[in-house]
Amino acid sequence: MQNAGKLAMVLGTRTVLLNSYHRFLSSFTQINSSPLSSLQCQLHTDASSGMWRGSNFPMQQHLVQSTMSRTYFPTEAGTPNANHAGRRMAAIATADACDSNAALLLSGSLRALEPIFKIYGQCRAFSGPIVTLKVFEDNVLVRQLLEIRGEGRVLVIDGGGRTRCALVGGNMVQSAQNMGWAGIVVNGCVRDVDEINACDIGVRALGSNPLKSNKKAVGDKHVLIRIAGTLIHDGEWLYADSDGILIWKTELSV
Repeated sequence: MQNAGKLAMVLGTRTVLLNSYHRFLSSFTQINSSPLSSLQCQLHTDASSGMWRGSNFPMQQHLVQSTMSRTYFPTEAGTPNANHAGRRMAAIATADACDSNAALLLSGSLRALEPIFKIYGQCRAFSGPIVTLKVFEDNVLVRQLLEIRGEGRVLVIDGGGRTRCALVGGNMVQSAQNMGWAGIVVNGCVRDVDEINACDIGVRALGSNPLKSNKKAVGDKHVLIRIAGTLIHDGEWLYADSDGILIWKTELSV
């Protein structure tokens, strides 16, 4: 009888523990499936009831930071961070590319643009196939191109070096990010600088100007252009980082 009593106590304790465990799982599932803003609390146990309830806890900050630091790779443009979609290329350091391809530099097939561009946008290093566009103080064609799927390409706009108005604004850059463009290089000016700097995309321009451009839809797509002392063909590759911008006819290897 004494052993039987001990066995009953053990079984009873196990039942209590199992019930507490299932209640914990149920509570944890509810918190885990709630929106991020609801992670204002962390579980702790109530020794008297065995139930779980919310309470402020130092681990909260770690959980929020871990969730926010994830990288998402959507498969369709037009979604948040769609510039990562499928075709976003790993950046190559331009200095390393120059050191590893001295013969290409000597022959002139690998070209470095003159250091005349300022850096905008959160993505300081980017690369991809080039789409060329030539305009004169008119950005209608710029908008049209940035509203189609970029697929990791870089739009290079020859604005003739004119700085009397902006060819690219914040809404365009946001559209470019959403549509999967890797970057924009403008031989001219941008505006809405604070909006552009909030976008996760690479942008280079001569400077900023608050004046908007003409709206006549005049310009040429996919043509040979010359900017920063360099001829650039549609379909060539561009590599940009904090050191500068390189142009090569195809994808580089380091």
